[in-house]
Amino acid sequence: MQQSNKSFVHQDGFSLIELMISIALGLLVMSGVLAVYIDLSRSNTELAKMNRQIENGRFTIQLLQQELWHAGFWDGYTPPAPSMTPPTAIPNPCSAFASWSVNDINNIYAIPLQGYVAGAALPAECSDIVTSRQTDSDVLVVRYAATCVAGTASCEDVNAGKLYLQTQGCTDTLHGNYLASAADKPMLGTPGITVYKKDCTTAADKRKLITSIFYVRNYSVTVDDGIPTLMRADLDLNGNNVFMQTAQPILEGIQSIKFDYGRDTDETGSADVYDDCTGCTALDWANVVSVNMYVLARNLETTSGYNEDKTYVLGSTTLGPFHDSFKRHVYGSYVRLINVSGRRERP
Repeated sequence: MQQSNKSFVHQDGFSLIELMISIALGLLVMSGVLAVYIDLSRSNTELAKMNRQIENGRFTIQLLQQELWHAGFWDGYTPPAPSMTPPTAIPNPCSAFASWSVNDINNIYAIPLQGYVAGAALPAECSDIVTSRQTDSDVLVVRYAATCVAGTASCEDVNAGKLYLQTQGCTDTLHGNYLASAADKPMLGTPGITVYKKDCTTAADKRKLITSIFYVRNYSVTVDDGIPTLMRADLDLNGNNVFMQTAQPILEGIQSIKFDYGRDTDETGSADVYDDCTGCTALDWANVVSVNMYVLARNLETTSGYNEDKTYVLGSTTLGPFHDSFKRHVYGSYVRLINVSGRRERP
């Protein structure tokens, strides 16, 4: 019998040193990948914070622009020039409609816009409406007649308790529907007295009187959350009375709103003086034809390792440095009060 020869192949594995080196190299590669991932994650987080801040800042600018564009719209009514019939007082934005006198209503038509620098000189009636106000932020009041007609498809239904403005178009003094008391000014009140359009038979449009207060509250949901929030309060019906309602939050992360007002001193439709209107009289406010507005927006979350040491110029006011870890940015815009300045333009 023949004996078969078996061949054996010699195999070598990694030595302990080689294995340890490969593990170390693998850990270095994984550490690099992890560092890149963490850095990318942080960058995405910061980008999301910044995008939200930009969105909030721009939305605030757009919202206030639209309100200011509407300021002083009284349907077909043109208030007399302030130099001819000056307002007697700055209207109280927080008084109930039931307490308004004829002079109060005339002053509202004459002064569709007013402000309070850092909340100074706010009437006592506003203490329960403009609450927990951010100390470095202004308060803005805007008035106009609604741009939609109550009861139409694009507007709310007529409510017998709400406050509406109607402008008489009927000029036939012999017609039974002509109302002498509405000859030179709109009718303002809850529905009851009806005036008519030019044909003297079609009821004039009812437009809700809009009066809004904008300010910044120093918290969002709870009093200690520290998130500044843009607020809005509106004149509206509550129960059986029309008065300024409790302010409602609009946007978080808005730390301050500031305004410089352009006043037309020669009634040509263009601003001659710009300032924050500290100490302005009723006549000064009636002459405001444009506004430079500034919004300081803040991230909602802090940024690790960031020290806020910047200053921010908001017109005639400088804020900061705040020495915290929140990133901020200032947004600004010029707004012409179309309804007020347009009436003053000369050919």
